[in-house]
Amino acid sequence: MEADSVMTEKATQEESLERDGASKNETASSSGFRRLIRSIFVFAIVVVCLVFTGKWALDEWSKVTETDARIKTDQIAISSRIEGWAVKIPIKEGDNIKTGDLLLAIDSREAELKLKELDSKLLAIEARRQKILLETQMVDSLTKSRQEGALSRLKASEISVKASREQRQLSLVSFERAKQLIKNQAIPEQRLDQAKLKYSQSDERYQVAKADLLAAKADVREAAANRQKIKINKSLLDELKYSEAQIITERDQRILDIKDRLILSPILGVVSRKFINEGEYLRRGQRLMLIHDPKNIWVEANIKETELRHLTLGMPVRISVDAYPDQLFIGKIENLGQAATGEFALLPNPNPSGNFTKITQRLPIRIGIEQKQNILRPGMLVVVEIDIPGR
Repeated sequence: MEADSVMTEKATQEESLERDGASKNETASSSGFRRLIRSIFVFAIVVVCLVFTGKWALDEWSKVTETDARIKTDQIAISSRIEGWAVKIPIKEGDNIKTGDLLLAIDSREAELKLKELDSKLLAIEARRQKILLETQMVDSLTKSRQEGALSRLKASEISVKASREQRQLSLVSFERAKQLIKNQAIPEQRLDQAKLKYSQSDERYQVAKADLLAAKADVREAAANRQKIKINKSLLDELKYSEAQIITERDQRILDIKDRLILSPILGVVSRKFINEGEYLRRGQRLMLIHDPKNIWVEANIKETELRHLTLGMPVRISVDAYPDQLFIGKIENLGQAATGEFALLPNPNPSGNFTKITQRLPIRIGIEQKQNILRPGMLVVVEIDIPGR
C-alpha cells in the first residue's frame, strides 16, 4: 500500500512538472509576440514621422509659405463737407449700392430758403436794370434833340455875333469918318447923326448877338449835363452787374451746399460700416460710413526678408482661405514691398544701450486674387504658398 501511494505521488509530481514547463513555454512565446508587435508599431511610427518630417522639410525647401496674410481692399470713408441734421439714411451695413445711390440726406430747409432769397434779389436787380434802361432811353431821346437844337442855336449865334460885329465895325468906321468930315464942315450934322444912329443900332445888335451866344452856350452846357445822366445810368448798370455777379456766385454756392446735403455713392460696392443714425447732428469732415468695391480685393502678405530673393512679379500663388478650407484660390504677385513693415511703425525703436538682437524683418507683398461670388471679404485670414522655381 505504501509502495502504491509513493508511486502515485511521483506520478503526480511528474505531471505537475510537465504542466509547469508547458505553461512557461506558452508565456515565453506570448511575450516574444508582443515584443514583435511593439517593435513593428514603433517602427511604423518612426517611418510616419520621417515621412512627414521629410515632406515638411521638402515643402520648406521648395516653396515659400506664409500665414501672416489677409485679404485687403480700398475702404472709402464717406464724410460730409457741411454740418447739419441727418434726416434720411436709406442704407444699412452690408447693402449693395450702385454709383449715385443715396447714402445719406442732410436737412436742407435753411439752405433752400436762402436760395429763394437770393433768387428774389436777382429778380429785384433785373427789375432795377430794366428801369434804368428805360430811363436811359427816355433821357437819350429827350436830351439828344435838345442838344442838337442847342448846338444849332449856338452855331447861329456865333454867325450872328460875327455878322453883327462886322456891321458894328463898319458903322464905327462910318461914324468916325463922319466926325472928321463934320469938323471940316464937309457934311451936314444930319449925316453925323445918321452915322451915330447906325453905329448905335449895330452895337445893340452886336450886344444882343453876344447875349444870344452866351444863352446858346448855356443851353449846350445844360444839354450836355442832361446827357451825363446816361453815363451815370451806365455806371449804375455796371454796379448792378457786379452785384448780380456776387449774388450769382453766392447762389451757386448755395446750390452746391444743397447738393452736398445729398451724399451719393461714388462707386459700385457694398456698405462695410455705418457710424451714424438718423436724427444725429453731423460735423464737417465727420466720418459717416465705409464702403468698398468687393471686386477690388487683393491679398497682402508679410514675407520674411530672407525669402524675398526667391520672389518675382507675376509668380503664381496658391491661396487657401481659413473661412473656406475646401476651396483653393490662385493669384499672382503684383507688387513687392519697397520697405520693411517696421519702417512704418508709429513709434521708433531706438537702441540707446547698444544691445542688439537681430530679428528677421518682414516686407509686404501684394497678391492679386479674383473674387468668387463675393465670398472673399476684407480682413479674412489666408495662407499663401509660392513655389520656388528650380526646386
